[in-house]
Amino acid sequence: MTNRKYGKTFIREWREYRGLSLRRLADRLELNGPDETISHASIGRIENGQQPYSQPVLEAIASSLNVSVTDLLGVDPTKEGEVVDLMRMINDKNRAQAIRVLKALTGTDG
Repeated sequence: MTNRKYGKTFIREWREYRGLSLRRLADRLELNGPDETISHASIGRIENGQQPYSQPVLEAIASSLNVSVTDLLGVDPTKEGEVVDLMRMINDKNRAQAIRVLKALTGTDG
């Protein structure tokens, strides 16, 4: 068991849900400039709560995984990943229909 010094994230879960290795995720990260990088080892330490993370790093990881920072911090993709992905596909054209379907499924359409 890893001794977690920093807060829990779902970075590892999202990375694995997207089928990426630590190295592949590190390769995909785009930080502020070409000289600004983060290694796969650092990502692993962040995942394990052994290294702090900054807002720019969280934003780069989120962008690379096609999720929001909020998702990285609070959504377990093994339980809600498909829902998050589907919600991102809803656009203004089909939003009203999606809301009607969701209300009907949850019994809140009355």
